Amino acid sequence: MAAHYDHGAGGLRLFDVAAEPFKLPQGTRSRHWRPLISAVTGHHGTPPEPRHSDSMTTLRGIDFGTAGIEAAHEFIGKSHDLLTPPKETPAVDSRRTRGASFAVAGLAVLADWIGSNQKWFPYAQPVQSLESYWHHARKRARSAVSEAGVLPATASDHLDYRELLGSKAAPSPMQEWARDVGLSCGPALFLIEDETGSGKTEAATMLAHRLIASGAADGLYVALPTMATANAMFDRLAGAHRHLFAAHSEPSIALAHSARDMHEGFRTAMSHGGRDEAPYSGTSALDEASETTASAACAAWIADDRRRTFFADVGAGTVDQALLSVLPNRHQSLRLLGLMRRVLILDEVHAYDAYMQREMERLLEFQAGLGGSAILLSATLPLSIRERLTDAFARGLGVDSHDDALGMDYPSATIRTVDVDRSIAVSGRAGRSRRLPVRFLRTSDEALDEIENAASAGKAVLYIRNTVDDALDAHAISKAHGFDPLLFHARFALVDRLRIERRIVDMFGKHSKLQDRRGKNGRGKVLIATQVVEQSLDLDFDVLVTDLAPIDLLIQRAGRLWRHDRPDREGQPELLVVTPEPVEDADEAWFGRVFPRGKYVYPDHARLWLTARRLQDTGAIESPGGMRSLIETVYGDDIHDAIPDGLAGSLWDAEGKAGAERGVATANVLDFTRGYVRDAGAWDSDIRTPTRLDDNPQVTLRLARLVDGRVEPYAQDIGRQDSWHAWRLSEVAVSARRIGGEAVPSEHTEATRSVKKASWTRFDSDKLLVVLEPADAAGQTWTGEVLSADDGAPKHIRIHYDRERGFEMAVDISSNSDKRP
Repeated sequence: MAAHYDHGAGGLRLFDVAAEPFKLPQGTRSRHWRPLISAVTGHHGTPPEPRHSDSMTTLRGIDFGTAGIEAAHEFIGKSHDLLTPPKETPAVDSRRTRGASFAVAGLAVLADWIGSNQKWFPYAQPVQSLESYWHHARKRARSAVSEAGVLPATASDHLDYRELLGSKAAPSPMQEWARDVGLSCGPALFLIEDETGSGKTEAATMLAHRLIASGAADGLYVALPTMATANAMFDRLAGAHRHLFAAHSEPSIALAHSARDMHEGFRTAMSHGGRDEAPYSGTSALDEASETTASAACAAWIADDRRRTFFADVGAGTVDQALLSVLPNRHQSLRLLGLMRRVLILDEVHAYDAYMQREMERLLEFQAGLGGSAILLSATLPLSIRERLTDAFARGLGVDSHDDALGMDYPSATIRTVDVDRSIAVSGRAGRSRRLPVRFLRTSDEALDEIENAASAGKAVLYIRNTVDDALDAHAISKAHGFDPLLFHARFALVDRLRIERRIVDMFGKHSKLQDRRGKNGRGKVLIATQVVEQSLDLDFDVLVTDLAPIDLLIQRAGRLWRHDRPDREGQPELLVVTPEPVEDADEAWFGRVFPRGKYVYPDHARLWLTARRLQDTGAIESPGGMRSLIETVYGDDIHDAIPDGLAGSLWDAEGKAGAERGVATANVLDFTRGYVRDAGAWDSDIRTPTRLDDNPQVTLRLARLVDGRVEPYAQDIGRQDSWHAWRLSEVAVSARRIGGEAVPSEHTEATRSVKKASWTRFDSDKLLVVLEPADAAGQTWTGEVLSADDGAPKHIRIHYDRERGFEMAVDISSNSDKRP
């Protein structure tokens, strides 16, 4: 027998050659049961790949031998007698069997993992009879699944918005709808469209609790676009999730993304171990003190592996972790098994490209097909995307999509079940309607003049640039003019990014005071940032200036302007947008002439023109009444005749790219209708199927310092003796178009080699080490070397790293591709 024999594949071949010993229900066809057999024999995480063995002779030679086949058939018979399946088995529905096979595969993996854990099932001599072993194993299994944390917590009988919003806050109309809407039996999709900051998350939490309390789900998972938004959601849920469950229960909460171990709240939850801690103090569940004594916890076995986090009662994480469940990646079925009993909450569903939208559609198809429910949230969702998402859920339900035109109401709520398909208007929150004037600026110089005037008047100002390099330029010019703005972008080492993020929240967050928002000289504080402030942080500014971006992103950015009530404010809010004039004869260079770097970030210049033209015509963003019209003017199906001829190529290119991305995604995702079999996806590929397509690939740099001849992480002042965390906090991501490799000076070669061998894991092998040398006495600025990404002989390039400005290339690279953000 081969050294790496796959007993799963052997088991499937055993079934394929002779199904009779498996004692299938009378009158059923073996091909209808094959996906279920493949699911069980695929308990190592992928569907087994059987050789084409069409005879018992071949099977004896490849797998078992005669004695092995007889023993296997004997075991099947004894197991059948021991488990005593019902004599009358309903006819197998082949479609439902294929879908169910994905869940069975997840259950087989879960059983294999728990059953292989020697803590719960220590090795023993096989001297017992199968019947006595089964009796003994069932007792151990009860303890194992309880300690593993995969059994659901009991839902509370009632949830009030006072527990989610605070006793003084009144629920919004959308939150009232979520509390009162009737629930149907079976899987349900709810799509909530409402303004930024309107409380959609609380509405979704209320709706999810009602589904859990009704028995339709065991918990919830909130999927978000980025790790930053996932972290913020975890923090919000950690303070409220216990209200969703009964006082005597022990709910667990988990965070799911690749850097979750860096999040202090989740690290604390892991250390608590989950099931061993008393869930509540002696105070009322409504008493704030109970939250401080009943800390968030996650069962250790769940916390140990991201693939298991979907079994936590409450989870938050990136959408990527959920999308992995519908891609041909090892153990995807385990994620599916957890998700099918969770209410899947997909936030910011507008914020994804065509590739990820297609993946999301397939995820919703799987969720519906496996009996799960989903809640989608968005402030700026085009009708075409709403239709595709609801149609995908309908496919999973096995019903036809609805042919009637979707309503234009906003805010609105859409419901899709087997029997219900409707979209209804929901009122906006009283007093939140506003008309936000929009004023255009033509150059970044005009923008900086407006910013300096506003700051001189004591106002807190945000300037959003579309590229890091543009943000760096604006910061340098503002500094030269005597101002001291903060700078925030994605090209900081993680330790500095977290530090700056905390400063920003203190200065401009919801609870900031006037003295936080102004300097000692009375000037207002200024933040120059990139898209990193669009979604993840609750920030509030008196003045907001932004580069032109697609309308949905401008609406997101506008949500940071006068976000909270402040008694010291004067005047009226105004959104300032830097944009070229949307002239009728705009040519292909219309946007690039003003934004030579930004033209690569948003290459669909036709929709940028439509955004500018619409805002020029309206002069304002009206919410909520004008939101739907704004979005459809830019993303609707009938926009082709509205754009200038010079920009038609940009639109066709963008639509062609979107179509190609959807095609790639369709080829990559698993096929629910085929079942858990090898040919239902690209399981044979040697390349891990990605959750995202990246046309601007990144390379991760690990910044290091030389200390007494030793190479140590740049992040040394983090208060812990943990090498892994120090290196993780020292990482910065940079475009791979700029950097091609390491350029470690020869005198440091041995030191760098030894540190990699000592503390870096195999997952760090593609990260580049950059040894920094101090450029000033204060330890503010550092320099190092990297290799360029030139096609020919790579050049040594000096880089700068500054605690307040981040990573910068010290010399220009001539090609246009290297100048992209």
